[in-house]
Amino acid sequence: MTHRADVPTPADQTPPAGHASGPAAPPQPVRVLGTGVHEPAVVVSSAELDERFGRPPGTSAARSGVTSRRWAGPGETSSRMAASAVAAALAAAGLDVADLDALIVSAVAPEQPMPTTAVLTLAALEAPGGACEAFDVNASCVGFLTAFGIAASGIATGRWRRVAVVATELASRGLDHTEPESSALFGDGAAAVVLGPAEPGESSAVLAARSATWPEAWRACRIEAGGTRWNAMDPPPDPSAYLFRMDGAVLLRHVARTVPAFLRDVERRAGVTPQDVDVLVPHQASGVGLRYLRERTGVRADAVVDVLADHGNQVSASVPTALHHAVASGRLRRGDTALLLGTGAGLTLSAIVLRY
Repeated sequence: MTHRADVPTPADQTPPAGHASGPAAPPQPVRVLGTGVHEPAVVVSSAELDERFGRPPGTSAARSGVTSRRWAGPGETSSRMAASAVAAALAAAGLDVADLDALIVSAVAPEQPMPTTAVLTLAALEAPGGACEAFDVNASCVGFLTAFGIAASGIATGRWRRVAVVATELASRGLDHTEPESSALFGDGAAAVVLGPAEPGESSAVLAARSATWPEAWRACRIEAGGTRWNAMDPPPDPSAYLFRMDGAVLLRHVARTVPAFLRDVERRAGVTPQDVDVLVPHQASGVGLRYLRERTGVRADAVVDVLADHGNQVSASVPTALHHAVASGRLRRGDTALLLGTGAGLTLSAIVLRY
C-alpha cells in the first residue's frame, strides 16, 4: 500500500462488475488450538535506516508507520523460522509434531524450488516419516488465509484432524535496499496456527471464508524474475527484476474501490454485521491501510489489531502474527468473533470470519 497520508474514500460501495455474491455456506466446526511466532534475530530500527539513507531523523517512521522491524540473521532460513513458529503453536495446543495430519506453508518466495518449504519444515521439526501431508501455498500476502481456508475445509470434511498452517517470509532478501520506502516498511518473520475439529458443544467455527481477485492490478505489486520467465539460464535485461516492486498508490485505490462491498458480502455469508466483529485481524500492509480499516469499514476502530510499528509488513506472515498477538494479549477470547482480512498482489482480497 501507499505511504501517502491521505485515505481515499471509495466512490462506489456496490459490488464491482464480476464481483459475484455467492450463497452462504454452513459454518465449519473448526477450532484454533494454538498459535506461535518466530521473531528473527536482527532488530533494525527506523532511526538506523534514516542514518543509512541520510534522511532527517524520524522520516522513515513517519512515512512507513514502522518504528522497528526484524530481519533474518545468518542461518535463519524460511524452513527453520517456520519450524520454530510451528513448534510454538504445537506447544500452545499441547500437541507434538507427530499429532499433525498435514502441514501447509505459505511463502511468497520458497526457500528453494524443490523440495517444498513444507517438506524442509517437517525435516527441521524431525517429524516421523509417512505420518503427515505437507505442501506449500503461494497467494502473495493472503497466502496464510488461503492455507487456513484449505485446512479448515479439510478438517470439516474429515480429510484431516489436526493441521498446522504457517506463514514464513524473508522479505528482506527480496527488497531493493537502495530504495528507502521498501526497506522501511517490510519485516521478516514466521507465525503459525494449529487447527483441529471443534468438539461437541463448543462454539468455535469458521463462519465464512471468501477470496476474490482483480487481475487488472497485477502490475502494482510484483517480482518479475526468479521463475520460468527470467532466471539464471535466461536472465532479465535488468538484474533489479529479481527484486520487489510496488506501486502503493495504485494498490490503495483498488483496495478502496473493492474492500467495502467485499466485506459486506463476507459478513452476509457469516451472518454478522460490522458491529458484531470483536477483533479485526488485518494484513499489516501500511499505516495508511490500517487507518483506512479503522475509518471506512464500519468495524470499531479499537477492534483493529495493529502491530505494524514493531513488526513492519511481514507479507503473508502479517495476519498470523497479528492473530497470535491478539490471542497472547487476551484481546481475542474464546467465543469472540474475529475477522481475518488480507490484501495481496493481484489484486487479491481474502477474509475469514471465525468464532474463536
